[in-house]
Amino acid sequence: MLERIGLRFESFVRRFMPDPFILAIVLTALTFLLARQVNSQADLVQMWFYGPTNAPVKSGFWALLEFAMQMVLIVVTGEAVAAAPWVQRGLKRLATIPKTSFGAVAFISFIAMALGWIHWGFGLVCASLLAREVAIQAKDRGVKIHYPLIGAAAYTAQLIWHGGLSGSAPLVVNSPGHILEKQIGLVGFNQTVLTPMNLTACGILLLIVPFLVAAMSPKSENCSEISDGAISELKPAPAPLDRSTFAGMIDASPLSSWAVGLLGVVVLVTHFRAKGFDLNPNIVNFTFLILGLVLHGSPVAYMKAAGQSMKGAAGIVIQFPFYGGIMGLMLGSGLGEHIAGIFTQFATAKTLPFFTYIASVSSKLFIPSGGGEWAVEGPVMLRAAKTLGADTGKTIMAVAYGNMVGNMFQPFWALPLLGIMNLKAKEIMGYCLVIFCVAFPVLGAILLLF
Repeated sequence: MLERIGLRFESFVRRFMPDPFILAIVLTALTFLLARQVNSQADLVQMWFYGPTNAPVKSGFWALLEFAMQMVLIVVTGEAVAAAPWVQRGLKRLATIPKTSFGAVAFISFIAMALGWIHWGFGLVCASLLAREVAIQAKDRGVKIHYPLIGAAAYTAQLIWHGGLSGSAPLVVNSPGHILEKQIGLVGFNQTVLTPMNLTACGILLLIVPFLVAAMSPKSENCSEISDGAISELKPAPAPLDRSTFAGMIDASPLSSWAVGLLGVVVLVTHFRAKGFDLNPNIVNFTFLILGLVLHGSPVAYMKAAGQSMKGAAGIVIQFPFYGGIMGLMLGSGLGEHIAGIFTQFATAKTLPFFTYIASVSSKLFIPSGGGEWAVEGPVMLRAAKTLGADTGKTIMAVAYGNMVGNMFQPFWALPLLGIMNLKAKEIMGYCLVIFCVAFPVLGAILLLF
């Protein structure tokens, strides 16, 4: 039954889902249209391009440039590490663990979600690279794996991330100086991520989702394996370094890579000693960069490997500014606050987290960023929690749950994965919608029961 449902959802999405870039443009137009009801056209253009002047976070067309660069580097540095000979051998051994199509999909989803709970970027990149290698190894062994489905399995890293150690909302409210500190103080992980409710929610998802995804594996005649062309494009033969000249010998020398690697180790040790287990995007990218340099043996060899992965980053570079503009419109026009307010008027102290969750899911299409969505909805929901006497930590996690489950219908965070695996959004989002249909009521029920 799940196989048939998965194929029908996949077929529907392939027929009707536009390219993610078209989706970003359509969402921009829709946000303009909705915000136009209470704002002038001139004001909206200013909000879209420059962002509102009094917003708690950066917004506007160019506000996500730093974040976009971080995402580009996650793709480039992650793929460069995977291309290193030592890592290739390790990935090949790891990829031989699952022996069947069902086992391979479940294996990738479990690894993706476990790593995604630790850190969203690390989990997404590692799962994408491992999924790619599992598909290649399976094809060599004659085991048919539906490549889009294993891509969806890797994307489940984003289904659990906001309930984990790198969740934006829990981290923000636990940081001194956050925008609501005067109202709620600091809210520690013991009130958000490490509560019995959240550990139960993440545990249930970790148990059921890998088997749900694997159960959608189509029969061999319906499988779309990774193509030979994709394999050659994803893993081109490395060009040997020319050591016939003095300059060539310098280029091939590992000394500079070792020197930078040693400096990188010092930086990372200093960082973790001072800030604990802080895996922010800059630290993740820095770790991948240093590791890649050392593993490839020379900066020139590393640059050749990094250059091969740049093509997959094009979607990130172009699309992120449009979502920055949408966020500017949502913040400046009050549209995001209005959406959140619609749901709070029906809530009681017991049901506020549930209605917060519904509001967060509704806003996810327009504001895919976890930090951005928290900036829009967090203040509204916590004011309501204070008025109604609702649990603050539970309300914070409700925003987080809506954001993370919304990734299963919003392809924004799939862009790095699509670049790494050479897939299209419409190839994986049908399966992701099935996951959403299961995970959405599960998380809603947990918010009502606890």
